[in-house]
Amino acid sequence: MKVQAGRCGREEGWTLIEATISVVIMAIMVLGLTIVLLAFREQLDRSWAVRVMDQYGNDVMEDLTHDLRNATDVVVRPSGGKTTRVDIEYLDPIRHELLLTSRYRADLRNSRIEKDGRALDPLFPPQNLGRGESYEIVQFTLTPYGEDTPNNQDRVDSFRRNAKFMSASWDIRFKLRYNRKAIDKGENDWSVTKEYFNRVYVRNMNLVVQKGITD
Repeated sequence: MKVQAGRCGREEGWTLIEATISVVIMAIMVLGLTIVLLAFREQLDRSWAVRVMDQYGNDVMEDLTHDLRNATDVVVRPSGGKTTRVDIEYLDPIRHELLLTSRYRADLRNSRIEKDGRALDPLFPPQNLGRGESYEIVQFTLTPYGEDTPNNQDRVDSFRRNAKFMSASWDIRFKLRYNRKAIDKGENDWSVTKEYFNRVYVRNMNLVVQKGITD
């Protein structure tokens, strides 16, 4: 009986091999969990960046479309890169005999759209971007109907339109790109480009605009 008790006492606890295997298994589990969490965090960061880009793109389109719909004249000039400067003349909503002008341009260095020399949205691009993250304006153009459009059929259709319609119909194209450069080894560069498009009929260019009548 004493011999058996001694043997049981010696067999208590883990052997070195068992302890080593347990540590390796735990390390693999922790590493796998870390990789999953990092991948999840990466996906969240990308989704947030794209949502921010969508919000800004829609805001720019809405603001520019609103001014164009109430414009009495539009002047478009080429600017840096694939961008244009847009001068929109419209009636003062209070003093109807007074004409005002809004000027839009793409600030390629700071990746933002300016209106009358100020950022259309001072919160874009976000200030808390991580390493390797950036936004880029690929295109900001205002062109006559059918001249530069995602739908090639519009170019054919434009030849059948009358001059008055053509002079008052404009296509807005705004392309933004989000870049995420690789920082650590094993990472890959990643980017996504989105386009925001709208067609606007500048109604007041074909109407007799006087005494504030803009409808």
